[in-house]
Amino acid sequence: MGHRAAPELLGLVDGLPVAEPISAWVRSGQLLSLDELVRVGDALAGSWSPLPEARRRRLGDLDRAILEVGRIRGITSLREARALVRPGVESPKETELRLLLTRAGLPEPEINIRTFDQDGRYLGKPDLRYAWCRVAIEYEGDEHRRDPSRFRRDIRRRERFADAGWRTVRCTDDDLHGRRADELVARVRRLLS
Repeated sequence: MGHRAAPELLGLVDGLPVAEPISAWVRSGQLLSLDELVRVGDALAGSWSPLPEARRRRLGDLDRAILEVGRIRGITSLREARALVRPGVESPKETELRLLLTRAGLPEPEINIRTFDQDGRYLGKPDLRYAWCRVAIEYEGDEHRRDPSRFRRDIRRRERFADAGWRTVRCTDDDLHGRRADELVARVRRLLS
């Protein structure tokens, strides 16, 4: 077996020890599925975690933690997950959507990139995009329809993209599973061709 670093602790919460988030992620390699490890890794490298210590972390920090932990149970899954972790993710459903598309053989989309039209006007920041063919993909959770101001902002953003010649694919959780997932992948594939 290799070197085994002890888990780093952040401190105590309600008298219980709390592990540093990257250390906890590395130690979870044997407990979580590959997709769960990717979602947690995306949260660490992204911005959606409610805990400041568990977001906007550098990919190099994740790589270093994997090296330092040595050979532990689940290390192979952890390395495989790390290869799929991307910075800039803003929700776990964005991770699920990206994995669905890339596992279907589609090109890797860009994640949450500020997008402008040819005159430099700001259009918005789609969850995923293929700039080369002007395709934006938006995951719409229930909060998008329950919050009236967010609902209106989403419509205005979609219209700005349409006016600039972009096609926006909107999807929900239903579109990430089964036959609906196949239909979503086929729709995106058609738009990319």
